[in-house]
Amino acid sequence: MTTPQVLHLRSSIGLYGAENVVLGLMPALMRDGIPNRLLCLQTPGDAEQLLYERALELGVPAAVLPCRGRLDWHCVKALRAEIAATPQAVLHVHDYKSAFYGWLARSGRALPIVSTSHGQFNDSQRLRLYHRIELMLMRRFERVCAVSDAMTPLLLAAGVAEQRIRVIENGIDTTRFHPQVPALERAALGIPPGRFVFGTAMRLAEPKFPLGLVEAYAASRERAGEAVLMIAGDGPMRAAVQARAAELGVADELILLGARKDLERIYGLFDCFVLPSLSEGLPMALLEAMATARPVIATTVGQVGEVLAGLPATLLPPGDVAALSRALRAARQSPERDPRVGAALRERVEQRYSVTRMAADYAAVYRQLAEG
Repeated sequence: MTTPQVLHLRSSIGLYGAENVVLGLMPALMRDGIPNRLLCLQTPGDAEQLLYERALELGVPAAVLPCRGRLDWHCVKALRAEIAATPQAVLHVHDYKSAFYGWLARSGRALPIVSTSHGQFNDSQRLRLYHRIELMLMRRFERVCAVSDAMTPLLLAAGVAEQRIRVIENGIDTTRFHPQVPALERAALGIPPGRFVFGTAMRLAEPKFPLGLVEAYAASRERAGEAVLMIAGDGPMRAAVQARAAELGVADELILLGARKDLERIYGLFDCFVLPSLSEGLPMALLEAMATARPVIATTVGQVGEVLAGLPATLLPPGDVAALSRALRAARQSPERDPRVGAALRERVEQRYSVTRMAADYAAVYRQLAEG
């Protein structure tokens, strides 16, 4: 059997769900006998390369490809050199920019390309345009992997051939995300004693509905000092979130952690995990919270309803601030947490959403393409 060597290509501005998918997938592929290497497109003005730095910390083979602008032929040339130096190469692209550069680099070469649709941020006209370009490019790739069944109709409508689509659900490292991983000290992160902690991990962008979460939290309060709202992650709406919290009088109860590399030690601080998103594929943060046995409040977007089907979690319609507020109030007022709730949530992740299962599914795709 031909052994493929996979080059993962990703343009990244932080450490969010898609980045954690890649960082979890690569070591698992190595354990499955598939060599792979991460190539990080570095865009102008990016002083930090969080994905590259985190890959090195985890022992994942990685390199930076400088990309000076929207169309940099030096970057294309560097990518072609990486491909030429990789026998039995399969290129796996993970976003619209890497799809574009991968397509340019392949020109005239017998190179299979796999693209994963991790879910798109369409919170600006520019990103919506890039999303349309990515969908057009996907029609030219050998395999297009969606992280949820809900994404398949969009791919079909964009003209991606059905036989090229594979649904591969996200998976996480259940040894990293585990209830027994020690949480950080609450006092060190500014959590006053005795507070109930509502927590989430998200990119601060419109599809994640951070303003709605702040509004629901403020409406759920009966008095100041009952709880705190903790958000791990950063993004373009950070200032707007802070301003809205100040307007509603809850600025002192909002803790914005920014981008974190130690999420496995953050989830243990949460008394309740909240996913308020307006749109999702299969959110990594939800799986991570479940693996750490956190009680869950989530909106029924993307694959979320299927992930939580039959489990003791609170499901809400997206965008309903009043319903979210009621759910937050009920969570805070409920009696002491039943350990069977967390155990059931973690069991679902272990059975269906492990990184080992995800890697096996991708390995089958790579091997089929290498043989073909």
